Amino acid sequence: MPVVRERQGGRGIMMRHVILPSPALRPHVRNIMVGEFSSMGSHLPATPDVQLVIYLQGRASLIGEASVETMPQAFITGPCLMPRRFSVDIGSRFVGITFRPSGFSSCFGMPANLFRDRIVALCDALSPGTAARWMEEVFTARQVHDVVDAAESFLLRCLRDGRRREPTLPRLGLERLLMPAADLADGLSLGTRQLERRFLVNYGMPLRDYRRLARFSTVLAPLLSGSPAGMNMARIAVDAHYVDQAHFIRDFRQFVGDTPGRFLKSRQEEDSIYRLWQFNASELPSFLD
Repeated sequence: MPVVRERQGGRGIMMRHVILPSPALRPHVRNIMVGEFSSMGSHLPATPDVQLVIYLQGRASLIGEASVETMPQAFITGPCLMPRRFSVDIGSRFVGITFRPSGFSSCFGMPANLFRDRIVALCDALSPGTAARWMEEVFTARQVHDVVDAAESFLLRCLRDGRRREPTLPRLGLERLLMPAADLADGLSLGTRQLERRFLVNYGMPLRDYRRLARFSTVLAPLLSGSPAGMNMARIAVDAHYVDQAHFIRDFRQFVGDTPGRFLKSRQEEDSIYRLWQFNASELPSFLD
């Protein structure tokens, strides 16, 4: 159970463990995070990934434009094109599992697009008995490694349960994702419509939307690991296949809710809503790979 990083002390995130999954789960799961909040706000960007989250203590609420919605204690949330802002009970502890493309459908036999732009209680997504048994295993775990072991054991059981799975797709890098759909389909020995259907099931959104998020994720790596003073935004944009810097900034504003400059400045502040985004070079591959 390799721990990429353990972060303790300070404000924002009191404790965070980013754990790489076991070899058997690595094709399906990006990372498992166990953490505890000491501040009341968190802001998460648009994401192409499906995530499964359980609050072991405390709760979080989703802050909308005109409402505040209490989150389920355990839930699945799918890919989304807009950032989300949360208020969190101080001291809240959580475990979160982030799936790779095709990983969620491989584990649970459900199309990832069922969860796009949604937050679904775990007991509504899985059978109530299955959800209850797993939550009991997680809640009786005492140490971080016990929580992770319970999560991995559950996922491995799901992978081996013999249920029918949708056909998967291989991992597709940015260069292939940016190919014309007909060319990408031909390279995978699929028809274009067949590719579009299979992509929706495994990646959770249409190819055109996933391309934008994949390109945005490529930009995040240098932004989150580098020093703001030394960044060349125009060069970063071109390297990620944006037409120009203005194109990159438009996408950044949509997916983050802020400009790159304000985001980078705010991320360093003590009570920043972006404190969860404090990654170093060793952590980033477990989120963006």
